[in-house]
Order: sequence, then C-alpha cells, then structure tokens
Amino acid sequence: MGWYHPTSLLDKIFEGGIIIKGITGALEFIGGLLLLFVSPAQVHEFISLVTQRELLEDPNDRVANLLLQATSHFTAGGQLFGIAYLWIHAIIKLIAVIGILKNQLWAYPFSLITLGLLMIYQVYSILFVRLSTGMILLTVFDVFILWLIWREYGKVKAGSHLGSTEFVS
Repeated sequence: MGWYHPTSLLDKIFEGGIIIKGITGALEFIGGLLLLFVSPAQVHEFISLVTQRELLEDPNDRVANLLLQATSHFTAGGQLFGIAYLWIHAIIKLIAVIGILKNQLWAYPFSLITLGLLMIYQVYSILFVRLSTGMILLTVFDVFILWLIWREYGKVKAGSHLGSTEFVS
C-alpha cells in the first residue's frame, strides 16, 4: 500500500497527531530505559535539584512539591511498574503509529482498540484517582485523534475494497 500521504488539511492534522503519538511513544520508551538504570534515590535527588530554585522563589509551588512528594515515595517496586507501564504504552503507540503511517489496514482497528482502552484508564484516573488538567487535556486530544483514526480507517477500508492505493478526501 505504501506510506500515508495526506491529501487535505484534516489529513495533515491526522498525520501530525499520529506523528506526535509516535514521538511521545519514543520518549516513553527512552524514559523507561532511563528508569532501568537509575535508582529511586537518584530520581528523587534529580527532582530535588531541578525544583530547588523554584521552591526557593515559592516554597508553596504545587508542581514542585507534588514532584518531590511523588519521588520521595518512589520504591523499587514503583520503579518496575513505571518501566513496565512506559514500555507497554510506548510499544503499543509505536506499533500503531508505524502501521498507520505505512497504511496497514490492521493498524486502524488496533489503534482504535488500544487508544480506547488507554483512554478508559485516563478517564478512570481523572474521576477516581486525581483530577488533573493535564490528564483532561490529554484525554480531549486522544478523543480527537480517535475520531481522526476512525475517519481515516473508513477511507482506507473503502479504498482497499476498490483495490486502490490512492485515497482521496
């Protein structure tokens, strides 16, 4: 089928969103790799160093204090969970992104199902774990990407029934 070629503005937005998902997947994989070689104490020391200046200016800074609190309770078990979570998330994203960019028909349902499941977890986290503006924005972005994937899947599926490799918007 060849690589994905956007033909309209919405197609270009779709391609950009998919590429962003791919970049975040690669960063998650790298983050998991870094966690593999760094101890929980080193993570806390790094966060302490990074937040030190901000806390001198504003000792009540919510983000800095949240990061310090989270890393002060970071254990080896939490570290393994973090590595597994990041790598599973990264691998799913990268498989989906590469499949979609290569116009593989299987990649669209795979992406819809996996992104849908990850969004269920995000909604659960928003509702029952901690209300977070960042998580809400991520979920809204993911809903938009999910709609774009659904839209593109319809186009690709229709094009594959016609035996065509070119898809017109």
